[in-house]
Amino acid sequence: MADQAILTIRQDVHKINSKPLKKEHYTYESDGCTEDGVVDYYFDGKAIVKIVESGSIGDGSWVNEYYYRSGKVIFCFETIVGGPAIGKVTKTAYRFYVKDGSLIKAMEGTKTITAGSKSGESVGTANRIFKAYTSKDFSGALCN
Repeated sequence: MADQAILTIRQDVHKINSKPLKKEHYTYESDGCTEDGVVDYYFDGKAIVKIVESGSIGDGSWVNEYYYRSGKVIFCFETIVGGPAIGKVTKTAYRFYVKDGSLIKAMEGTKTITAGSKSGESVGTANRIFKAYTSKDFSGALCN
């Protein structure tokens, strides 16, 4: 059952990324949260189907992609890059598959991981940033 749901989510994400979507671009900054935050909303008609949020602080940066079906998050893809000023830079990717508001699979890189605070945080952020479109309070949605 979960495998079929994951396949459907992957197909939906592929469809979203294959379509010509309307993009709205916003920037924000918040002390202690991000130095150069960017939020891009992608629309299929009037519906938000994808949000890409990125930023950096100190020696780290991130790009988070959130995908939606009928206003509900279905997939989160997070990439985090960081490391000391002098030394090896690390890159970590997380994937979270969501069905009917519940996490059905969590991955770090190519490994399946147990659902934890990271997955709950990602899905919560996806919901808050979706709602922030109307208020444009990106710092409130992403930094608190």
